[in-house]
Amino acid sequence: MQERRHSPPKDRGAPITVPAQAGLGFYLRQAYRAFSREFHARLARHNVTHAQWVALWFLSQAGSLTPIALAREAGIQKASATAVIEQLRRRKLVHGEPDRHDRRKMNLSLTPAGAALMKDLIVCAADANAIARSDMPGDDLNTLLTLLRVVTANLEKANGAD
Repeated sequence: MQERRHSPPKDRGAPITVPAQAGLGFYLRQAYRAFSREFHARLARHNVTHAQWVALWFLSQAGSLTPIALAREAGIQKASATAVIEQLRRRKLVHGEPDRHDRRKMNLSLTPAGAALMKDLIVCAADANAIARSDMPGDDLNTLLTLLRVVTANLEKANGAD
């Protein structure tokens, strides 16, 4: 058997760098990741995932939604919503009743246990928000929220122009 000879690696020179400053997207992502770590740790204490939180939140606000409406409101695929709904049903946090006018539709709502859990989860969200804004002086929070709404509107307007 013939021995293979490996050629030494070619000198690739200095790495290519492109100077840039961190921008809005970078800081938004950093803030989102830090907030998510804090909030998700609080949700985990209640054995709740982010997707379950979102479903419970929308049901708590609407009172009742069909699975399709819940998926649309939550911005997730119907198949993903179905899995989340099933998890919540197994835990007896949501239940479904056939629609009075259209028996093919199922109306989902919180059970008493689901409503009680939502009260605890809202405290988790409030606590995470309180930590995030704890060192903001004066009206800086209102200014930040206003600016974030402007950023969101600008980007949605630009995306709608496609």
